[in-house]
Parts: sequence; structure tokens; C-alpha cells
Amino acid sequence: MANFQTHITVGVLTSGVISTIAMAAAVVTPNDAMFLTIAGTMGSIMPDIDLESSRQSRAVFGGFGIFFAFIALFHYSQFLSIAELCILWLSIYISVRYLLWRLFNEFTVHRGIFHSFLANIFFSVAGVAIFYNLLEKSDTVAWMGGGVIFIGALTHLILDELYSIDFAGNRVKRSFGTALKLFDYKNPFSAFAMIVAVAAMLYVSPTAGNFYTLINSSENWSYLHSRLLPKGKWFDVGELRLNMARSGEMDPLTTGSVD
Repeated sequence: MANFQTHITVGVLTSGVISTIAMAAAVVTPNDAMFLTIAGTMGSIMPDIDLESSRQSRAVFGGFGIFFAFIALFHYSQFLSIAELCILWLSIYISVRYLLWRLFNEFTVHRGIFHSFLANIFFSVAGVAIFYNLLEKSDTVAWMGGGVIFIGALTHLILDELYSIDFAGNRVKRSFGTALKLFDYKNPFSAFAMIVAVAAMLYVSPTAGNFYTLINSSENWSYLHSRLLPKGKWFDVGELRLNMARSGEMDPLTTGSVD
């Protein structure tokens, strides 16, 4: 299997490129692009959350602990005292990072259901629900968030499968085939439970109609194509802005689909 640094590096690069393209196409704001990059990076280590000894698992639950602690903090900041807010933040972080992490690892097996396409779908729709309901992003941004999470998790499975092949020794390791799978074939019940979890996340997620319309818009693709390469000198931002100001065009870098 690939190591933690490899997964993180590929996750950052992949989600960063996707987020940059989305921002350049004026579909998301720079702020949303940052959230998408973080989501994709988290997705790239999600399949290893059931590996108790891994940095991936501790990083994911630590990240979730911080995220949910701050969500609660923002919600109750106007109603509780500083002491109460500190206790609330610490309680949620410790509960998620240590208690939930320990409980989760008691009932999961590494390279089981969470190391599969079905789990990637769950990670994706759970991300959509979080973007939409907790971060209060638009339905389009929420589904884009779910998309980058799925791609990040998929890169994890592909990397682990590639690392199961010893190209130098021209042999295939015994772990080959355990990373890139539809679901945990040894435990059909876990697949059923995961399908139920996916359905539950879809129930609290927005419809994907606007997102589907966005990615199928010929105008958006034409605009993206027009911005693919510079029209003048490379990295000559000053001249570009001057020409846009003279022509009365709106700078696409300062616009986007605001939530």
C-alpha cells in the first residue's frame, strides 16, 4: 500500500487542480475552491480510517473533531460564556478524536468495506450533506465537494493497487485486488449497511439537478476552453486586467457562483 505522504501529496495535487479549474471557470468562489481542495485531500485518506495504527485514521478523526467542534462553537458562540464554549469545544474534539475513533476501530477491519467503491460513494454523499447542511453551501458547490471527495478516495484505492505490483521484481503481491473492489466480498452485511448509510445521506442532501446542468452546459465548457491558455504573454496579469478594464469585461477571478 502507498504511504501516508504519497496519499496526501496526490490528494492535494488532484483536488487542487480540480478546484483551480472550477474557480477559473467562475463556477465557485476562491473561498469555495479552498474548501473543495481540503475536502478532496481528506477524501484521499478516507479509505484508511479503519486502520487503527495509521496516521490516516488519526488525521481523519482529528480533523473531524476540530471541524465539528468549531461548527458547534459557531452555533452557540452568542449564547454561551467563554468558559462554556471552551468546555464545549474540548468535549466535542476529545469525543470524536479519541472515543469515537476507538469505538470505530473496534468494529471495523482494514481493507474491509471502507476500502471500496461503495464506501467512496458514501464518503461522497456524506460530504455533500456536510457542505449543504453544516457549511451552508449551495447545492452546486455541495455536489462539487462530494465529487472531489470521491475522486480523492478513488486515487487512494488506485495508488494502493499500484503499490501491490512490484514492477522491479515483475511480480504481484498477495495484497493485489484487496484495495480496488466494489465492496467487502467477505462481509455482504457490511455492504447492505453501507447502502443504507448512502440512502440516509442522500435523504438529507440536495438534489443534483443544478450540478448536472452546470457540468453539461456548453457555455461553461466554452468559457473554460477560452481561459485554458493565456491570450498574451504568460503570467502578464497586469496587462490582462488593463485590457479587461478597457473593454469593460468583468474580471472572472473576482466572480463566481456565490452561495
